[in-house]
Amino acid sequence: MEPEPAWGRNRARAPYGLVRLPATPMRARMLHASALAEGVDTDTLLRGHGRALPGTRTGWIDVSIRTLSPLFVGQAPVDGAVNRSLRVDGRPAVPGSTLRGLLRHTLRMLTGGETGPVNTPRLFFRAPVRLDPDSRRGAVPVRTRAVVGAQHERYRRLRGGRTRQGFLLHRDGEWFVKEVPRGRRVPRNSGTALRISFGDLRASLERWPFGAEFPDPPTATAYGPHTFEPHRPWQYREVFAVVLSDPDRRRWRPPAAARIAPTREEAREYLRECGTPGEVVRCVVVLTGVAGARRANAHLFPVPEELARGAARGPGGDFPVRDCHPVPRELVRLVDSADQVTRYQVENFPDEVSMVEGGAGRPGPGRLPLHSPEPVWFTVAAEADGDGRRWVTSFGRAGGYRVAVGGADPVRRAVPEELWSPQHGDADRGRRGNRPVDVPRALFGDLDVLRGEVSASRGRVRVGYALGDGAGADHPGGPRRVRLLSPQRGCFANYLLQPDPGRYGERPDLVSWAHEGDVGLGGYKVFLHRYRDGAGVELDEAAGAADDTCRDIVPLREGLVLTGRITFTNLTDGEVGALLRALLLGNPADGGDARDPEHAHKIGLGKSLGLGSVHLTPRLYLVDRRARATSPDVDAGVVRADAERVAAFLEAFDAALARARLGRADPARWTEVEQARDVLLASRWRRRLPWEWTRPMTLEEFATYPVLPGLVERFERFDARAAAAGG
Repeated sequence: MEPEPAWGRNRARAPYGLVRLPATPMRARMLHASALAEGVDTDTLLRGHGRALPGTRTGWIDVSIRTLSPLFVGQAPVDGAVNRSLRVDGRPAVPGSTLRGLLRHTLRMLTGGETGPVNTPRLFFRAPVRLDPDSRRGAVPVRTRAVVGAQHERYRRLRGGRTRQGFLLHRDGEWFVKEVPRGRRVPRNSGTALRISFGDLRASLERWPFGAEFPDPPTATAYGPHTFEPHRPWQYREVFAVVLSDPDRRRWRPPAAARIAPTREEAREYLRECGTPGEVVRCVVVLTGVAGARRANAHLFPVPEELARGAARGPGGDFPVRDCHPVPRELVRLVDSADQVTRYQVENFPDEVSMVEGGAGRPGPGRLPLHSPEPVWFTVAAEADGDGRRWVTSFGRAGGYRVAVGGADPVRRAVPEELWSPQHGDADRGRRGNRPVDVPRALFGDLDVLRGEVSASRGRVRVGYALGDGAGADHPGGPRRVRLLSPQRGCFANYLLQPDPGRYGERPDLVSWAHEGDVGLGGYKVFLHRYRDGAGVELDEAAGAADDTCRDIVPLREGLVLTGRITFTNLTDGEVGALLRALLLGNPADGGDARDPEHAHKIGLGKSLGLGSVHLTPRLYLVDRRARATSPDVDAGVVRADAERVAAFLEAFDAALARARLGRADPARWTEVEQARDVLLASRWRRRLPWEWTRPMTLEEFATYPVLPGLVERFERFDARAAAAGG
């Protein structure tokens, strides 16, 4: 078999796939209605922890976990030691939270459970720049130019016009942007800032004593105006710019200041010496990070007189909001959220970076200021609303600036409404507490599940630690320094639903987070098995010191067996079957061949390795609580379910799943459900995809914005290739 699939051009590879999202979740009541006694319903189950409910089962499942590949469940290093797999009393362990998360996520994928912004993508990123197809030809692939060009055009339409400059203001819980004023004698539109070359800035220092130097910034892209100490005194510093009239100035370039002076009088004196028309403008200096190889200009934001008077009053000053553009609260919330504040912002926008004395009043480093104006680049809506105001559609602190890619909440738009779980801060969180309960929340508990209430529900399933024998548990060979994360880039093409695969050409209009009407999440993320027959897993040796991505680890070896227990209370037959199906996947009721199973699970760390592969063997025990209450015998009322009884529980769940998705309660057809088919493909161990077909892509490969094929397409191509090869 060829080492690489014949995907065609612009197809992505990854150690993961996406399980397709349904339109609605499978409701928990579909596992309850036919089994519960009269007077017992879903709400009663969620509240009935203190008593046995008729028509339900109580018991436990003993689980054997056999490692099929090296498994690393992290443990913090002690005194500089390497990261070892977790130990409990010296025994290798898998935490109960890990097994619980595995079960819940598997059931979420099978039944289409609710989801939220897990691993929220960066919704704000540097504005795409139109690439010159002539000067950059040969340096940038054709597809990259096409994708970036299409993004550029979409952003232009979305933002409603040119990028402007102004000051972000906070007043009485509301946010506004005040444009920088237009020029008086030198032509300049409102909302257009000035610039000054570093050479002219240093020439100004030779004439006037500013008390600070201004060396060139480092050429590395890690430069920041606050982290680079010589530039720290200049950020948001007030100066007076001397701008000379230049009739030959290109229209698209902002006016340039010839000099900056510490005072207005000194600036006017220099203007008189020049003997040419011009003006003196009160400004603040704005320095931004390095987007390219180097930066040669500083930005000068003209300060409106009324804003300067308000800023002079210090924190809490009465900043004017007349003639300002209002900013939607949701946009501020997204920009200021912990998910979107980058390390660069945290390091370069501490509270002391402020236009007023006493600090900017930032809730935290990198956050937006409450007490001080903040220079920003911004765009406004193409059309005014009913009262004539044009709302801000996006804003950022840099010239190639971080723009909002969509409306109020792009992540929420991408997920079907009924699959979206209420999040803290959602305006409709209270109302959605009245929605029907899905299967994962009914079993494991959650917030906001009780009808008509905003409260928590205790789960009816509890998962304990799984422990193994201590001797010989570590993978042979000792510690290895490995890279546990794959290169990351804006990979919206992998996570969002894209056009028909036949359209992955050189000039695609790929769907990104900026698409208002048709953006859709591709599905639940699931990792694939990565293991070479006879060669195992290649733990790529990583160069350099250990950091957030490179770690010295000691994984658990293949063939290790750990045992744990899952206890449950008041589950219906269908819910017991749901737990068993999540454990067994497509394996037989007894678990099948533990050394070479048809299906296996993924747990632990190491995303680029596809995590660790394990096989689960469940043993179900049911408890008759009345018999236990009347007998002191430790085994009283406990019965291990045989294969026939396990099959009956599985059929109860399979029939409910088929009825919910296919309209017919036929347990034999559960594998025809789209989500079940995807889960079974992703969990294939015996016929897993080859190692090279699932390797992480490099940054250079990501740069062409390839699209990840669906699980069905990937496995169909593999099966066809294997059949042709006689495998």
